[in-house]
Amino acid sequence: MPFLFYSTVRESFVIWDGDTVYTAKKNTNTWTKRVIHYSEAMSAEELKEQYFPMNTSKADYFVMGGCGKVWQWMGDSLVRIDHSFAHKNQFGSCAYVFHDTLMMTGGYGFFQTKNITTSFDQSAGGWFLRKTKGPMPPDRCNSYYFQGKEDIYFWGGEVRNTLGEDTLHSLWKLHLPSYTWQAVGVIHPDIQLPLIRGKFYPSSAGNWVQLGSRMLRFDANALRVEEYQADRFYDVQGFVAAGDEAMIAMFHHDASGIFVRLSNLTQFLGPIKKQHPMIMRIPEAHEQTWAVVGMLCYGWMIGVLGYYWVLVRRRKRLEKAIEAREEDVLWSELELAILAQFWTAGMDGIEVSEMNHHFNHGDPNFDTLKKRRELKLKELRKKLSLHTGISEAEIYQEERLTSDRRVKKIVLNPAIKREKLGIPVSRA
Repeated sequence: MPFLFYSTVRESFVIWDGDTVYTAKKNTNTWTKRVIHYSEAMSAEELKEQYFPMNTSKADYFVMGGCGKVWQWMGDSLVRIDHSFAHKNQFGSCAYVFHDTLMMTGGYGFFQTKNITTSFDQSAGGWFLRKTKGPMPPDRCNSYYFQGKEDIYFWGGEVRNTLGEDTLHSLWKLHLPSYTWQAVGVIHPDIQLPLIRGKFYPSSAGNWVQLGSRMLRFDANALRVEEYQADRFYDVQGFVAAGDEAMIAMFHHDASGIFVRLSNLTQFLGPIKKQHPMIMRIPEAHEQTWAVVGMLCYGWMIGVLGYYWVLVRRRKRLEKAIEAREEDVLWSELELAILAQFWTAGMDGIEVSEMNHHFNHGDPNFDTLKKRRELKLKELRKKLSLHTGISEAEIYQEERLTSDRRVKKIVLNPAIKREKLGIPVSRA
């Protein structure tokens, strides 16, 4: 997929595909093609892999995933306008614009999830922390976010410095003029499923989510969700709305390719099938009191049981660790091949699909291939944890590509080195 976005300053829909860019003014079907000239400091491949577009009323930018470098689209070139560096501190952050200022909230980096808010100061050429007020929301990355005129709502996301990928269900609001946080409730249950499993197309002009035949528009000002239903939504791969027009990328099965077209938004969506409230309210104080009492009693019982469970598990883990360190760990050829791939990739990490060749013997189907890969990575994580003393949660760092949030890559903890494991060079 190329980059698809709407340029406010150019009043045009944009398809950015490598070194070729197509633009079309609103309410026209005429596309203009131009060639982009890259400098030695930037290539089309690096832009696609590490950056994502952001747009203001003054200019179009490409911002490095994880925060840091910023390039501006000027004429037929990209010009770097920052004095920053690759922060690698806010992967999976919520990126948005307020009063023509580029901003990021949350994210993941250096084996820790954040709830920080940063903004880009163009005059200084750098990113700076914004001091926020009110109770702080949970740390999170890969959240959904819905922007209104003065408020931006954050829902869901993951905590990536724990085992697994814990989905957060609380809904929080950041009032941007005052930078004040407020917990406002939860997303209405009728629209949770599309958010968790669907495709998310955020923009200041409208926040859209698509799942199968359902297309939903989140109105953060009216706090309602409009739902549209049509069989043609199944093939939607990209969606950019601007005013009464939309740029739509769809997969054509007969031609096995992605095709992009402009369409009248109302005609494409059809009539509204349903309307949902966006928020379920938080219980009043007296309702919360009894809930808190019940939770405390329940938590006390769970805590006692959990305390003894932790003691037993810690003892067993210590015994296994002692056994592992007393004997040389035996590494299979498959484990050595995977470790060698990790060490070669370094901090750039490996896309999970790039490890599939290790497990494709017997021509398995996709589910079997995925299960083999996950079981081996889980087994390798435990073995590395026992041998190095590093907790299992910190063996791998998982990140989603900024160009496609459905694709994950894995980075091996840099503290895990071949020589520390005692593996000869000839074997890895």
